[in-house]
Amino acid sequence: MPQILFRQVRWLDPYDGTDRVMDLGWDTERAERTVSSAPDRIIEGHGQLVVGPGLTDLYARSGEPGYEERETLSSLAAAARAGGYSRVTLLPSTTPPVDDPAQVDFLRKHFPAMGVEPVVLGAISHGLAGEQLAEVGYLAEAGVAGFTDDRPIQNWMLLRRFLDYVRVLDKPVLLWPCLSALAGGVALEGRWSVRLGLSGIPVQAQTAALAMMLELVTLSGTPVHFMRLSTARSVDLLRQAKASGLPVSASVTIHHLIHSSPELESYDPCLRFDPPLGNPEDQVALIEGVADGTIDAVASDHTPWTYEEKHLPFAQAPAGSIALELVLPLIWQLVADGRISALRAWEVLSTGPEQVLRLKTQQRTALVMFDPNCRWEVNQQSLHSRSLATAWLGKTVQGKVLETFV
Repeated sequence: MPQILFRQVRWLDPYDGTDRVMDLGWDTERAERTVSSAPDRIIEGHGQLVVGPGLTDLYARSGEPGYEERETLSSLAAAARAGGYSRVTLLPSTTPPVDDPAQVDFLRKHFPAMGVEPVVLGAISHGLAGEQLAEVGYLAEAGVAGFTDDRPIQNWMLLRRFLDYVRVLDKPVLLWPCLSALAGGVALEGRWSVRLGLSGIPVQAQTAALAMMLELVTLSGTPVHFMRLSTARSVDLLRQAKASGLPVSASVTIHHLIHSSPELESYDPCLRFDPPLGNPEDQVALIEGVADGTIDAVASDHTPWTYEEKHLPFAQAPAGSIALELVLPLIWQLVADGRISALRAWEVLSTGPEQVLRLKTQQRTALVMFDPNCRWEVNQQSLHSRSLATAWLGKTVQGKVLETFV
């Protein structure tokens, strides 16, 4: 059925700022909008279904290679497509890490043809150890989309040399601002960490590292994207840096937009993240930063764990959870509450990541059909990910991707 007519759907297109109910024709073979008098399939939207360009995830972790029991490339691709993603960006923290062109080739060769394009990021340092630079030139030749270590870099001289060198390669750089010497806890410092008896991490663990990285951007002139912002003070620093003309951008994970530290009262290990969840005022600042454009993108930060690995006492559990199938329904909660516009929500999941990674537009190559009113239970049967490590397991969420057309 190559010709589809979407009748009276809400078309969201952040490429040209469109948000209106309309009829939309789509040719699945040519992957383009079309006008057909005899469509093979008609989908009635009744003004309720939402259709928009395919989504791009800015960073996600794969279990394969190394930990296929957590997630395979096939299950990752299936989860991404079920979440409306036609691109998923793979972090280099696999086993072995993507610090060698052979690993780039492996990921591309073994990523399944499910209509989801893998975008591979290469390591900044050898073995992600932060001690010596990886062969970033060879990685660039192998076709990585950009560079990150997916962990805080503490070797500031190495980082300075890298930022000087990568300007020649003209590839995006993604950095996680965190001063590890201050980050020896499991929750953000504040009244909730004290009340719950959880070891606290001060806001300065993020902001001190962010300030130093901003100084290195000033020194080198190299554009940098900051990953996993989680505090109100970080949003302020980013806003000031952008106002001064520094070539920087930033992202937040869906977890830090939706959850905050009071929820740690459950001691659910699936709510342990690194950086930790913000306090309520941090969550408000992050949402406002997304809404006003200070924060450029929202990432899944999809991190699969096995049941045995994740279900430990809170302070012992590894950080992170899965999210690819939940991002769009969860951010739509903020749309329904009037805190983020529908168009902005779609933008930070599509054009925002594209611009950060300097990828070609997907405006004419993929479509997502989303029902914001569909309620479904998150469980082993409904999830495509091999991992079930999410605080939403067994709960009902509203909003579901019905189909991804690639």
